[in-house]
Amino acid sequence: MKELPDDETLDKLLELAKNAEQKAKALYDMATEIDEKWRLRLEARRQAAIEESRKVKLEV
Repeated sequence: MKELPDDETLDKLLELAKNAEQKAKALYDMATEIDEKWRLRLEARRQAAIEESRKVKLEV
């Protein structure tokens, strides 16, 4: 049977895991923010294209 790491090593591993989790959450939050901005931008462009298409149809 393998021996478990000592308390100091376990504490370091837990700290590393905590830091990795915080970095992953920060990255997730940033990606979510970027996604929301692009979604709104694309929706605005889509609406503008629809309006332009309607104007062209009315002119014909």
